[in-house]
Amino acid sequence: MATEYDYIVVGGGAAGSIVAATVAAAGYSVLLLERGQPVAADAIDVWDPTRWMRLLDDPTYELGIWSTCQAGLDGQPRALLQSQGLGGCQIHNAMVYVRGGPPTYDHWANDLGCTGWDYATLRPYFEQIEGTLGLSSPSNPLSTSVLTAAHNLNFRPNKSYNCAATAYGAVPFQFAMTPQADGSFRRSTAYQSFIGQTPAPNLTVICGAYARRLLFDVEAVSVEYQLADSGPVQLAVAAREVVLCAGAINTPALLLRSGIGPAGELLNCQVPVVLDQPNVGAHFHDDLGFGLPALATIPPPVCPSGYLAAGIFACDTGEPPPDPPGFMDVNIEVQVCTSRLYGVHPPGLVVGASAMHLQSSGSVTLDPYDPFGKAPVVNPNWMSAPGDMARAVAAFNLVEAVINEPSLVAAWGLLPPAPIKDPEAFIRSHGLSVQHYVSSCRMGADPASSVVDPQLRVHGLARVRVMDASAAPTTVTGNTAGVAMVIAARGAALMLGS
Repeated sequence: MATEYDYIVVGGGAAGSIVAATVAAAGYSVLLLERGQPVAADAIDVWDPTRWMRLLDDPTYELGIWSTCQAGLDGQPRALLQSQGLGGCQIHNAMVYVRGGPPTYDHWANDLGCTGWDYATLRPYFEQIEGTLGLSSPSNPLSTSVLTAAHNLNFRPNKSYNCAATAYGAVPFQFAMTPQADGSFRRSTAYQSFIGQTPAPNLTVICGAYARRLLFDVEAVSVEYQLADSGPVQLAVAAREVVLCAGAINTPALLLRSGIGPAGELLNCQVPVVLDQPNVGAHFHDDLGFGLPALATIPPPVCPSGYLAAGIFACDTGEPPPDPPGFMDVNIEVQVCTSRLYGVHPPGLVVGASAMHLQSSGSVTLDPYDPFGKAPVVNPNWMSAPGDMARAVAAFNLVEAVINEPSLVAAWGLLPPAPIKDPEAFIRSHGLSVQHYVSSCRMGADPASSVVDPQLRVHGLARVRVMDASAAPTTVTGNTAGVAMVIAARGAALMLGS
């Protein structure tokens, strides 16, 4: 027998935690379904910010999704890190907090028909998230040396990058972690910050729940879910609305399994068509990362955030941004060397780049041989658009400039790598996902080019909304946890207001 709630939220990550907490605080009964398990208060590898790299191969938290073979990256697949558990990808991400820059959100509102999503409207939501989540920007000798090197390369300091008109410059990153009495730091997740160890009485949290599909009738929407691989299928009914917060890979997959997507693809997977919506799973985007390691004869310290020190937001032209500022295309991060990412053992540093605002886009689709399986088919389609390689090479050139900057070399006794003769070949062989997944259920006013409207309602479908990074119309400048959370906070307010 199905249990009824006012609202059902699918996904207990950063976005779903905010939506569930906000709606429950308004007095409604809420069911939060999470595929993974709770994170114990003493799970040191999660809560200690210096240990998160240990989690990337841990099947307790990591889903182990891989992309299809990428023609633009030497024909090889790439790992697409995706966490499960209460907290979602905040369980094992790098904790860097970035709003994403005012130009991005103003572009959404002014050019893409997303009324009410301009930066001025979103700023109070960012401030509320930041106050609840808790952010820290601890200084250490490595970050100080990185900022000095950036200054020597003519990048101006930008300590308030999240509040400034542009992120451009040398930035001491803000991290989602909070200081402890012993001087250490503790990771912050939206689940712990907004819901906590004991949910409100009207908020039911069910873990280990794989959402198979949505079912529709005249009166309500139901979620069919399974508590174990071979367990019985169960049903929960939403008297008001279902909110999808499963992320830019799993939210479109759930819609597709529910019969909402391109009709031809659904029929090929033997999924009955409920709504022919060709944009579901389309336009998937991820930034591309790569880096150069250098051995250090003076071992760098362990950073409070684990391995990230500080960074640079830059334009691919190498010049300061215009006035008014546009999008920052390149994010440079200096990291303590880890064999997990670059195959080089410490001591050392890695100067890594994220090539952002690339024009390539891909897709999330179902496996026609196993449409209800837990791993959809993901094709980021990196380097498929004209101009993307030139932008990535510009990012690579900045990586080389930073890793060879004399003051940084002297501070840590670096032995920089030999010059790379063919940057394009290097990018194709070494490029990897940076887990900035967005836009697979993108927002827009026109159903012909988007999945949800500016109220985050699925076009042509009653009682279903999407409130996670999949609804972002475009990528943003930087990491995407901030955009997922602001979409959730603004979306919950819009839903309650309606």
